Amino acid sequence: MKFRNTFVLATLVAPLTFGCAEKIEDTGPKEEELPNIKVELPPAPDFDEARAPVKWEGDPDGAYSIFGLRKDIDDRLKEGEAGQKIVVKGYVQEIYVPPECPEGQLCPPGKQPHFWISDTPDEKGKKRAMMVVNYHFPIPEWDTDTLKQWEEQPLVIVELGKQYTITGEFRRFSKSGFAHDNGLLEFHSYKAPNPDPESGGELIWIYPPNSDWHPQTVAATEAQNAEMQARMQKDAEAIKKQKGDG
Repeated sequence: MKFRNTFVLATLVAPLTFGCAEKIEDTGPKEEELPNIKVELPPAPDFDEARAPVKWEGDPDGAYSIFGLRKDIDDRLKEGEAGQKIVVKGYVQEIYVPPECPEGQLCPPGKQPHFWISDTPDEKGKKRAMMVVNYHFPIPEWDTDTLKQWEEQPLVIVELGKQYTITGEFRRFSKSGFAHDNGLLEFHSYKAPNPDPESGGELIWIYPPNSDWHPQTVAATEAQNAEMQARMQKDAEAIKKQKGDG
């Protein structure tokens, strides 16, 4: 009886053992094979193409490019803050024009005159351009004496797309309230685009009329100071003489 029960148990276990040995078919999702696609990326941009030389080769004034000024920006800004002037050459990219105020309305005053220059004539945007400020000082039409004083002096006139050689102070903050992180140029003078016949065809430096640094203003100020000193000297001698006579 005991043998018979053992036989039955062996019979029941055998099919289970054979079933475990059978190969189970994998019915899970198969990995999709992607086609071999060749990806061609555009060449990396050459940032040097947008760069100008530090100074323009062959320029008689040793003019900087805008890129050159900003290459060692901290050193150049220190020079400008100390009042040292540099020469830069660039193309006029944009000229600020105050918005028109409709008749009969009150409008906020426009900004001070300024324009933007760039190293290339086709430069777009302001990333590499530089602002030039304080190049024009308007004279009221009612001030006939001042108008007459400057009527024979050439004006500073810039045109879009033309290249100019400009002297000025490279600063981050201008004296008239402009500011730019990458520096701006506080205008001092520029070379006229057309030669002066009286100078033998040589380009001459032109200063903004009615500015404090115009040679005519400087000469007038020096003459006034010399006249004042002469008067003070004369008065001092008269007082000394009176004391001597007394």
